[in-house]
Amino acid sequence: MRSRYSAYVLGLGDYLVQTNTRAPRAQEAAELSSWGKAVGWSGLEVRSTERGSAADSSGVVHFVARFVEGGALVSLQERSQFTRVDGRWSYVDGEATTSRVKLGRNEPCPCGSGKKVKQCHS
Repeated sequence: MRSRYSAYVLGLGDYLVQTNTRAPRAQEAAELSSWGKAVGWSGLEVRSTERGSAADSSGVVHFVARFVEGGALVSLQERSQFTRVDGRWSYVDGEATTSRVKLGRNEPCPCGSGKKVKQCHS
């Protein structure tokens, strides 16, 4: 899970496609890479895990990822299913909800840059 979050932050679309169990759409890696680089990531909180140890073949991760997009702080909360394929964890699917909080242009950006929102991600 943390590696996929890091891949979003770094814009590594190929890695995100490779660690997903479903077949990718054309241009999906490029789209994920572009989007990941365009938003301002402000953190990942893993709330709980079920299974997923070295002895398991599947696992569940409940997490909250936060990012700034279009002048709003977005919280993506998901309960994700993972499976081990050839010794490597891959994303299966998840139940996600999002919430958005509009940020004032002169507020400090929650991504931690030290800049105001209008100078950082608008």
